[in-house]
Amino acid sequence: MNANRNPDIFIKHLGVVGHGQGSESGEVEFVGAAMDVTAAKEAEERIRQNERELRITLETIPAFVASTRPDGAIDFVSQGWLDYLGCSREEMLDWGWTKTAHPEDLERVLNNWQAALAGGEPFEIEARLRRADGKYRWFLSRAVPLRDGKGNVVKWYTTLTDIEDRKQAEAKLQRSEASLHEAQRLGHMGSFATSVSSGAFIASPELLRIFGFDPDKKNPMVEMFRERIHPADLPSLLEIFNKARSAKTNYEVDYRIVLADGSITYAHSVGHPVFNASGDLVEYLGTTIDVTEHKCAEEALRASEQVARGQVEALAQNLDILASAPAPENLIGRMLSTIGRFLSAQSVVLWLLNESNDLLVLRAAAEGASFATDPEHPLIKNPSSWKEDKVFQEMLFTAAPVVCEDIEHDPRVSSAMRDYFRSKGTRKLLAIPTLVSGHVKGFIGIRHEDRPPYRRKEVELAQALAHQAMFAVQLDQFAEQSQQAAVLEERNRMARDIHDTLAQGFTGVIMQLEAAEKALEHHRPKQADEHLRQAGGLARQSLSEARRSVHALRPQALKKENFWDALKDMIKSITVGTVLHPSFKIQGKISRLPPVWQENLLHIGQEALANTIKYAHAHKFGTRLMSDPKKLRLEFSDDGDGFKPQDQHDGRGLAGMRERVEQMGGELKIASSRSKGTKITVVLPSNGKSML
Repeated sequence: MNANRNPDIFIKHLGVVGHGQGSESGEVEFVGAAMDVTAAKEAEERIRQNERELRITLETIPAFVASTRPDGAIDFVSQGWLDYLGCSREEMLDWGWTKTAHPEDLERVLNNWQAALAGGEPFEIEARLRRADGKYRWFLSRAVPLRDGKGNVVKWYTTLTDIEDRKQAEAKLQRSEASLHEAQRLGHMGSFATSVSSGAFIASPELLRIFGFDPDKKNPMVEMFRERIHPADLPSLLEIFNKARSAKTNYEVDYRIVLADGSITYAHSVGHPVFNASGDLVEYLGTTIDVTEHKCAEEALRASEQVARGQVEALAQNLDILASAPAPENLIGRMLSTIGRFLSAQSVVLWLLNESNDLLVLRAAAEGASFATDPEHPLIKNPSSWKEDKVFQEMLFTAAPVVCEDIEHDPRVSSAMRDYFRSKGTRKLLAIPTLVSGHVKGFIGIRHEDRPPYRRKEVELAQALAHQAMFAVQLDQFAEQSQQAAVLEERNRMARDIHDTLAQGFTGVIMQLEAAEKALEHHRPKQADEHLRQAGGLARQSLSEARRSVHALRPQALKKENFWDALKDMIKSITVGTVLHPSFKIQGKISRLPPVWQENLLHIGQEALANTIKYAHAHKFGTRLMSDPKKLRLEFSDDGDGFKPQDQHDGRGLAGMRERVEQMGGELKIASSRSKGTKITVVLPSNGKSML
């Protein structure tokens, strides 16, 4: 029933009921009643409004909503859930939702849902549901029962909240924690937190391992850590911590840990204060590193540094001797004296093997700073007696150093030698073979009274100095075969060559050792170890250079062997014991080459090999000699770093190679590129005519 919209007029809703009846006059009359239903209409409107607001609420809250019958079958689904799933309402009613659950989660969800329905208890579970595009996301599902007055469940109301972002964050956090624990385990570094007010202590699994506790069985308490700290270190550690807490500053401390088996672990801890918004100190966060390996490496580094510095100083002195000694004979004696001084030896004796009669001959001897010989020495009385002494046999046949730490009880020492050494107060012996072209030419015997066991670095030092002594022997022999002027010129040239190679190499050793010292000062053991390895590599490379310099003195080796064998022996002697593996191949019939060609080709091979060792970082070095009626071809190749041939390389000796090839009327070819190795080819005319 409508009314005028005048604001002063109230609108009422009326309900009218009437029926018609005939009168006596024949007219139709209506009889009825009118009722005021305004209140009922307003109630109906409020109900419809509430339903609209409820539906809007259900569709706008950040969760999907559904309701089920008491048996769990769905009877209502919010539109948001339908949109997410890409399903119609009819597809979702009853148990249609099961088709959208992840296969790995469905059984678990159904079992828990059935248990909740049976017990009438609230239900909560996390599971993955498939989105309309086929991707799964994690949801938190909660369901609560609605009961009637008698307590019977008449309906279940369910909400589903998207928790995918939370799940991803949790997984990322777990991965981060796992990575942190693994990094701490690999780095032997644990972390901790200590509450200043309560004393509560939190320790990472690796910290528990450092202190010898099982991280799966121990609940960390600060008292159990204190019990493991060395009694001599605990007072100073507590003093440092208390001072830092009073001053609210960082602290850093080194101490020892006594493990359950009595073994000692060295630790280094750093603590950092944490403050609240008011500036009050609330806790200390820190790390503890197991530095046991670092301590051992530090001690080994100091020992190696001492020996390496001795190597540099000894070799530098020998270089000075080489440049200043007026005669090679004096040079040999002074070098032996240098060996004795740097190794604190009782005496140093050089013996050479006479290949014609297989007897040992005394070449030079030094006791302290004086040069002397002892006629009572068994090898002087009987030069062939070395064949009865297993020490000398082992050293001469293996071409390797032999160490006797206890001459009195070493079964390898002959009785005659033992009696002689006993009479001289000698208790230890170091025998170093002297090599030329990889062949043993004698040895240097270094005698000691009581001393600590020989270290590997000391043996290497003795080897390096022995090579220099043999170098002096070669100079002496060269002097006997040439005029004095030629000897001086050749010796000066060799001195410059050795100085350039060895001094430069051992300067690198000193640099690496100094860098290692700095790394140790900053508690960086891995860097210190790397510098130590680099120093060892440089020392070994310089030792190899010493061998090469000795071999370079003897092109006369070509007089005893043909060119190909001499070239192979030279390469093998230089590369023995290195990472560089040589290979050799010969093709065709090789006629006897002119002596000048043989010497030039041997020098070219030496220079090519030296370049490979010094610059290429190669693993393979190939040598191939080929001959046909027109040409003789000699190739040297490696698999190293390579270089650009058009660039200037003054240090690689390419100009010298080219000059030698031009002297023979041949052609030098160089093929190289970065990271693809280098091939040096010498092409000579087989008929002896120039190819230029």
